[in-house]
Amino acid sequence: MVRLFVLAVAAGFTLFGWIALSSARAMRGRQTTIDELESTDAGRLEPGGEATISGPVSVLESASPERTGPESNGTDAAALWAWRLRRKEGAKKNNGWRTVEGELAVGEFTVDHGWDRVRVDAEALSTQVDDPFDSSQSFLDEPETDVYLGELDPINRFLERHGFADEGGIVSDVEVSISVGGKTTMPDKYQATVVRDGDELIVRGDLIETADGYVLRGSDETPLSIAAGDLQNQEDRLRSEVRMRKAVSGVCFGLGVLVAILAVL
Repeated sequence: MVRLFVLAVAAGFTLFGWIALSSARAMRGRQTTIDELESTDAGRLEPGGEATISGPVSVLESASPERTGPESNGTDAAALWAWRLRRKEGAKKNNGWRTVEGELAVGEFTVDHGWDRVRVDAEALSTQVDDPFDSSQSFLDEPETDVYLGELDPINRFLERHGFADEGGIVSDVEVSISVGGKTTMPDKYQATVVRDGDELIVRGDLIETADGYVLRGSDETPLSIAAGDLQNQEDRLRSEVRMRKAVSGVCFGLGVLVAILAVL
């Protein structure tokens, strides 16, 4: 009976190691995509295949997000409006922040790539992306807007003010507010990034030529990918996460093997 329990523990360590390794592989895939987006071809575009374009955005019809946030300025034309609602989990869960709602609202826009103006057919992204800041098709860096949808209690206000209790803070995973039935007194967060007229954007997809000019769109072979913000910063952050998750995976696999050996002996 004891041996079966120890073997179950070993299997648990192995499972956690596999989950961490799978997560690292997914992040590595995002890092590879960023590398590809950074290698933009500044030469003349050739329709009929994959292309990566970059340049300032010209908005033809503004995006219409379902939520704009309490401090958002909705008067400027927006090519993309990425937002998510984050919620602090209660003590019965993992004491972390999770996304409960999200959207990548897409308008009609073009990108000026050198001498060429390319219309981006990105409407499909609005239905494919649940969390625009954690997606295999959108790379938008950290949210530009990060506001609480309510008042912080005195303890959390102090920790947040000094950079301790935010998502990247030292005690970000420590729940210091009152938890009742898995709910906390920590208010939800609205986070958003808006790509407005004139902002720089990088887009990869299949380039076609129509009677109205060039159009970049996604396909099964080349899903449409959109990036904004500091790509180098995003790549460095992903690289750090990949290393950490691989290290966790190695430790878990090692513990699993060690526990299994002890069970056999």
